Amino acid sequence: MTEEQRQESPQLILSKLKRERPVCFRPEEFFEESFDVDTFLALNRKSFTLDSLKKDLESYSNTIQSSLVELINRDYADFVNLSTNLVGVDQAILKLEAPLISIHADISIIRASIATEIQLISEKLEQRSTIRNKQEILHGLLSIEKLTNKIEQLIDNQNEGKENLFERVASEYSQLQFYVNKNESLPFVQNMSPRIQRISDYLEGGLHKSFKSGLRNNDKNILTQCLRIFTTLGRVDQSEQLFAESIVSPLIDQLVSKDQLSLVGLDGMYTSILESLPSATALVMSLTTPNKDNELRSFDFMNNATFPTIVSKICSKTPFIFAAGDPNQFQKSYKATMKFISGFEELCGYKERVIALRQHPSYKNFISKWSLPIYFQIRLQEIGGSLEHQLLSPFTYNSDVTSDVTCQLPASEMLVTCVTRCWDEDVILEPLTHRFFKLTLQLIRRYTVWLTEIPSSSEELELGDVCRALRDAHNLVHQLPEQIEKVASPHVPQYPASVVLSTCSDVTSSFPVLADYVIAEVTKTSEKVLEQTQAVPRLYRRTNREMPTEPLGYVSALTEPLERHVFDSCLPEHVQKEWCALAASILAERYHDAVSEVLVSLRKTEDSLAMLKRGRKSAATVSTSVVATDEEKIRCQLRLDVQFLRTKFEKMGIAECEAFDKLSGLVAKR
Repeated sequence: MTEEQRQESPQLILSKLKRERPVCFRPEEFFEESFDVDTFLALNRKSFTLDSLKKDLESYSNTIQSSLVELINRDYADFVNLSTNLVGVDQAILKLEAPLISIHADISIIRASIATEIQLISEKLEQRSTIRNKQEILHGLLSIEKLTNKIEQLIDNQNEGKENLFERVASEYSQLQFYVNKNESLPFVQNMSPRIQRISDYLEGGLHKSFKSGLRNNDKNILTQCLRIFTTLGRVDQSEQLFAESIVSPLIDQLVSKDQLSLVGLDGMYTSILESLPSATALVMSLTTPNKDNELRSFDFMNNATFPTIVSKICSKTPFIFAAGDPNQFQKSYKATMKFISGFEELCGYKERVIALRQHPSYKNFISKWSLPIYFQIRLQEIGGSLEHQLLSPFTYNSDVTSDVTCQLPASEMLVTCVTRCWDEDVILEPLTHRFFKLTLQLIRRYTVWLTEIPSSSEELELGDVCRALRDAHNLVHQLPEQIEKVASPHVPQYPASVVLSTCSDVTSSFPVLADYVIAEVTKTSEKVLEQTQAVPRLYRRTNREMPTEPLGYVSALTEPLERHVFDSCLPEHVQKEWCALAASILAERYHDAVSEVLVSLRKTEDSLAMLKRGRKSAATVSTSVVATDEEKIRCQLRLDVQFLRTKFEKMGIAECEAFDKLSGLVAKR
């Protein structure tokens, strides 16, 4: 069967299936490489029942079988010729079998021979490696013997100058140490240890003596040679220790003491140290510059000798400067110390040396001795405690409290004072900037909480104090951010003005609470005055009073709390208008209820008098005239009172009020 016929077979089956009977699935799915039975069933069960799917699959199977029979019948000749074409193939395979077996045997023999040779070569290489190691050990032992004898002869003869002798001995000794370190476990080397130790003691003693002499005399040549020898021997740390003991320690002993501290102060003591160091370290600093072409650049006398010695002397002789119990003295001492460290870093002269200094253990230990968290806790209690103490009596004035922000209450003044105090030069420390900034926000937040708690306070309050608190809050929202930026921005590189502004704006959250309290208190006081409205009928019923021409006095008393505590207060103008409008609306509604009650009572009285008139006809005319007159007087008085109240509200800027219009309509009715 040709390739073309094989490709046509599926197409023939599909075309035959479509002619006989359509099915509920795509037959092409069975010819796809990604065909999966579970996926096929899951997809088709959503659209068809299992019975219909089973019938279509059986029909498709029968179609495939019949198509297969047709395909075999069509290509029957090819199937028959397939067996004929395979005749003689087994004989050809048998002819190839013997040569292949022979080749396989030859290859196996060659592989075994090569493996044997590889094994022999590996053994020879291992033997050679062992011999080479022994040769190296022997060479090292001979070198140790030779170098030891040579150094001993140099030491014993001493025909040349002492400086040159030390340098030669150091050079030879460096080589000797190389071989000793490689073979130190061998008995021969252990037997040589006393002789080697004698050489080391001689070299170390003479070198130390020469180095100290060079330091005392500022002899550049001797120091250069000694430092070179220290480098050759790998004893850089010894030279730095000698420098600390010989030069730095005696100098610092003179400058650091309790007596010196009490005489010139910590700042003066640090200054004297910085002024004395350049002359003491200038020569070794010039010889050990960290330039790439300087063979002595591995020495660092400032970081490894000078600074650790200074720190050690300060910690042992003046440990009390680290005490945080007195925050003012602690702050001064810390600032003086940071100034000293900055001056010392300048003396280092190179950026690499400054970086190394800040990573040095003595530097980190010195910084860690300053108890900054304890200092902040003391300042927190001092500053936060001042505000809390004032909030216990927020309306009690303290003449000592002053600020740059206009405030009318001592609690508000104390808030500004405490916020400013956080950033005073005698309080703030650079590492604590983030904590003092957080404390600033917490103080503002505490003041905001206090404002919202004023109405629920158990303390007896005056409306004037509450209004002053609201006035201060308005001022703080607008003025406090500028005040904080003024004092804090010099200490905060990237000053977060938006955070401060948002925190100050949160103060406005207390405004609705205070407004509700003030309006409730004002209307509560006025409600007591409204009770006098019930007495208006008694003034004119069955009396000879003239027709009223002026409002009664209770109307002025009705608006007096609103005028005194709100309209004439220190509140901002827009707040005054807003609160007056709210209070006027409430008062108008309450006044409407009181007047309505009076008119209802008046109407009931009129009805009763009308019934009495019908029983006494002789007095009907007089009775009717009296009742009508009294009613008119009462209504007229109420109308005058309401009009006067409207005039009072208009003076307070309340031009329109729906509740008042309703009240005016009530008294205008007949």
